[in-house]
Amino acid sequence: MGWFGKIFGSDKTIEKTLDAAYSGIDKVWHTEEEKADHFKSLLKLYEPFKLAQRLLALIVTSSYCGIWILCALLFSVSAFFDPCLDVCKASQLMNISKELASFNNQILGTPAAIILAFYFGGGAVEGVVKAKSS
Repeated sequence: MGWFGKIFGSDKTIEKTLDAAYSGIDKVWHTEEEKADHFKSLLKLYEPFKLAQRLLALIVTSSYCGIWILCALLFSVSAFFDPCLDVCKASQLMNISKELASFNNQILGTPAAIILAFYFGGGAVEGVVKAKSS
């Protein structure tokens, strides 16, 4: 061990220090491959959220659409009744159909629209941002 080793320590210590410095500098800049690997690991962590997001969208939109189908059926059935026969069942069904449709829009309309906007809008916004950045 020469005078250099006496000042800075052994040759192995110097070598370890230089390797650590090189390693630290290498970690500052990410290559495209490192970015892709990081993105893959991020997507793997994102899978449970996507599953919950799909389940939420399915629950809310299926009930919203189911009530609209029920309203359409009630409205269609009201057309087959004779008008104002047996206490105006046709107008009662039509009114029930309209009230149910209005109630459906007030209660489930906004949540369904927001959930679908977040579900489909995230990919659309990402696509626009990528198109603008290219």
